[in-house]
Amino acid sequence: MTTQPRQEMVHAMCAAVDKGDAESFGSWFADDATYRFGNQEILTGKPAIVAATAGAADALPWVRHTIDQIAELGDQLFCRFTIETESPDGAALSLPCVTVIWLADEQVVHYRVHMDLTPAFG
Repeated sequence: MTTQPRQEMVHAMCAAVDKGDAESFGSWFADDATYRFGNQEILTGKPAIVAATAGAADALPWVRHTIDQIAELGDQLFCRFTIETESPDGAALSLPCVTVIWLADEQVVHYRVHMDLTPAFG
């Protein structure tokens, strides 16, 4: 996968999460992929990743990703985002996020999100 399709993949993944479409987000992952959000337990397998993504989408009133940067190093993508949502009292939030994505055969095999969602939950 060259740079342009990889960037399009990141944009499509963000759009899927923003729409609450966990299945579309999960379609980019290998069947045995791993996923870790912050210091949470590592999830293994597409069904677990889809379920966690759906749960996160349901826990927030809404979410919007702004892609600030995508950098490639071999089969790794380093993605810097601003995640917009709102706190329980309705205050607007813009939260920093960095995600590292490892690819093999054009599928995501490891996905690590470095982000603190605490402000979104009060």
